[in-house]
Amino acid sequence: MGKSEISANVFFRVSICLLAIILPILLLSKGIYGSFIFTFSIPVIWQIGFLGKSGETLGLKINSIKPSIIAGVITGCLLGFIGGFFLRLIGITGYVFNNVNKLQFSIGSFSFDFPLQKELGYRLLNISSTPIGLCVYLLFSIFLIGFGEEIFWRGFIQKKVSSYLPVNLSIWLTAILFASIHFYIFTILPIKIGIYFLFLIAISGLAWGYLFKYFNSVWSSAISHGISAFIIWKYYFFTR
Repeated sequence: MGKSEISANVFFRVSICLLAIILPILLLSKGIYGSFIFTFSIPVIWQIGFLGKSGETLGLKINSIKPSIIAGVITGCLLGFIGGFFLRLIGITGYVFNNVNKLQFSIGSFSFDFPLQKELGYRLLNISSTPIGLCVYLLFSIFLIGFGEEIFWRGFIQKKVSSYLPVNLSIWLTAILFASIHFYIFTILPIKIGIYFLFLIAISGLAWGYLFKYFNSVWSSAISHGISAFIIWKYYFFTR
């Protein structure tokens, strides 16, 4: 590799790192927050920026893309409506936004409040009653939530864990970790019901883990994740 190629490669990697750092900060400054703005940046900085590997190592492959998309759409719809049925069965439906639903963090004398109703996804959910708003919310669910989280959980964490543990065990462990980061649900739900909800999230995580294993890409799991999240939040969990 010549000096010009090395320089171009270094410039590209540094640019990727800066973008992955600046973008979440910029979104936060605009009042837009959610795990998706951080989860995508961690593997991008490490895998592409620091190690210099390609996006394919995170599951961003273009081979078998059509069957991956079809599988993602089908499983996303199934998980969304089956999950919604179980939410209704255990009485987790029809929640409304209010000022109590917020995450609070304290570091020394500093306190940070993140009202859930101001998070981008919930704001888009509020305008999803119109056809355009519905499409925007669906695209947000697939491309920001779906890909933003699946690149991290399946394309990065699951792959890393599977290099040390059996594949099936890595899928289960990743699904449990994935469900556990949704602890914010306890700001809305009582503990007992919240545990049921996290269990359903873990089951979905298993489905996405096996989709990733089968296709060896995040396309199917990301699309499935985005569509099921769209259905659950829009038609079952929240009411406006």
